[in-house]
Formats: sequence, structure tokens, C-alpha cells
Amino acid sequence: MSRFTDALWADAAPIREAIHAHPFVRDLASGALGRERFQQYMIQDALYLQGFGRALALGAAKAPGADLILEFARAAETAIVVERALHAGFLRQFGVDPAKAEAALPSPTCQAYVDSLLATAVTGSFADLAAAVLPCFWIYWDVGGAIQGAAAAANPYQAWIDTYAGEAFGDATRRMIAVVDGEADAAGPRLRAAMRQRFLQACRQEWMFWDAAWRLERWPV
Repeated sequence: MSRFTDALWADAAPIREAIHAHPFVRDLASGALGRERFQQYMIQDALYLQGFGRALALGAAKAPGADLILEFARAAETAIVVERALHAGFLRQFGVDPAKAEAALPSPTCQAYVDSLLATAVTGSFADLAAAVLPCFWIYWDVGGAIQGAAAAANPYQAWIDTYAGEAFGDATRRMIAVVDGEADAAGPRLRAAMRQRFLQACRQEWMFWDAAWRLERWPV
């Protein structure tokens, strides 16, 4: 019997293909990505991770059992502590003042993505939230793994690639996949349909996040 997440991954195939084909991702793999675009991405990603961490913490509060409380609490800690260390290294490498990055405004795309996750965390079920946060794990693991072998030698973005292609991040992704499958197994058709919509929306927002960095998106007024 196929897993619920297998069907989700298949449904998201056109979005995943668009992500892999995006010039931001292609240039990240080749090392040709411009400094300004990567700076924009890192600043916005740091802001996004604050909201993502809050959503995971709210998920821990809604989790139906001790194991899931721990899983979401640890994921929230990772989003804030571990990945912040990666960001700090890149901010220094690419000449961005960390204080300036902390004070930056979220872009329209970043704000919309964070608001969507937090709204789901507050008003949705635990199953809804699990489906909504899964793409941030799975898409990044997928992209990291896909470009790791194709990355250019002496790629300035190698640390980013290695982080998201790494076994530790892969383990975290597999655990979150298992959470979503477990929630889907216990859900009825209506909730499973809602979980699917949450997942696909977040996948689209992942594409939008890459694209916003590529376009150096700012608030228009």
C-alpha cells in the first residue's frame, strides 16, 4: 500500500520540476549565483526561519503525544539555533551586517509564507500544520541532494548545499514525512484533502521564495 506522502510528492511533481529549473537554483549549483541575490535570499530566509520556528513551536503545543511534542520542539530549536549558525557564516562571508539582517523587513513573499504557516498553526489542526511544514523540509532536501553531485568545484555555496543534502537534514525530513503519514492514516477523507491542499500550497510558496530572491523583491510602495 502506498503512503499518503507518496501521492503528495507525485502531485507536487510539476512544482518540484519548476523549482529545479529555476535560475536561482541552477546558478546556486553552478556557483554563478550573484552575491546580491544570495544576500537577499539569506536575509529573507533568516526572517522566514523565525516564523517557521514559531509555527513548529505551536505545533508542539498541539501535538497529540509526547513523541510528537518532542519532534516539533526539536525541529523549532533546529530552525532557530542550528540554521542560524549557517546563516551567520554566510552573512559574514558575503559581507552582510547581522544586525542589519535582523532589522530587515520581510519581503511580500516571505511575509505571506510566514503568515500562512502561522495561520495554519493557530486555526488548523495538528495534521494540517504537519502537512504545511513538510515542504520546507522535503523540498530543501530534494534540492540539496539533486545539486550536490552537479555542484561546481570550489562552489562558494557548498556549505549550503552540504547542509541540505546532508544525512542529518535527511533524517529530520524522513521523520516529518512519517509524522504526516501517521496523521493521514488516522484522518478521514475531508482532512486528508485539506492536508493535500496545505502541502501543495507550501510547495508553491517554496517556488515563490526562490523566485522572490532572484527578482530581489521589495515592497513596491
